[in-house]
Amino acid sequence: MNKKTDLRILRTKQSIRKAFYELIQEKGYEAITIQDIADRAMINRNTFYLHYQNKPDLLDTCMNELLSELTDAVVLCPISMNSFSISILETVMQTVLEHISLNTTFYYAMLIEENRVYQFRAKMENIIKDKLNEGWNPAQGKASLAISKELLLEYLVSAFMGIVIWWIKNDQPLPADEASSQFSRIVTYGHLKAAGIPVEE
Repeated sequence: MNKKTDLRILRTKQSIRKAFYELIQEKGYEAITIQDIADRAMINRNTFYLHYQNKPDLLDTCMNELLSELTDAVVLCPISMNSFSISILETVMQTVLEHISLNTTFYYAMLIEENRVYQFRAKMENIIKDKLNEGWNPAQGKASLAISKELLLEYLVSAFMGIVIWWIKNDQPLPADEASSQFSRIVTYGHLKAAGIPVEE
């Protein structure tokens, strides 16, 4: 009986979240009402309030759970910027894209176009930035960088998120591994050399 109850609760929560993501895409977070969510999930308002206090609570729960899963996946990626390998960024990017592919509706709702939720992108950027920053371990050598580390991190994170958003918005036009490989080559060699365009000194 408990197992059946647990499964019922899980299915109800999944229905609520699916309805929520779809509605964000359609009309934006601010315009959604609890009644909209209940109607789309085919439940009554009281059932919604059994699981979530209000709309912000639902949003925070959804964001925190997905970002926690993303963090757990990214944490496992080995990284070191002191002795750079082209596979470093490729591994992190592929891990992120594969996670997104399992949760496409959510990420589309959070990141794309006018209905996106801005605080989600900021939190996601911080996860990526923390991971890349982890690669510069002070114990592994103290040679200073030729440019500002903060500027370099901002550049890498902006480029990273740009590729992620392009990939989601265009319905994953390249496999995750290929998009990740091309991104890492652009960062490593520069966009012209990576594209095979001759460059005059």
